[in-house]
Amino acid sequence: MYSRLAISGAAIYLSAFACAAFYAYLDHRMFSGVFAVLLALPWIDYFPSQMPAAVALNALIIYVVLAALSHLPAWLRQSRR
Repeated sequence: MYSRLAISGAAIYLSAFACAAFYAYLDHRMFSGVFAVLLALPWIDYFPSQMPAAVALNALIIYVVLAALSHLPAWLRQSRR
């Protein structure tokens, strides 16, 4: 499944996470990393020491859902024929 919409959505999510993580790296105040943790939810609860795995899993889920949604109209048109 290849979809520009899915690639764009996953790229936006990954860039938002990168910006949030970079902000937490620069600003050492309390709760400065909360945005990065929120973007890794719900998998950060299952993999607390492996935040990149949680982010990669979220990006994969976003890609698959957006790819399926972008191909849904074509699938529906084919099923009606």
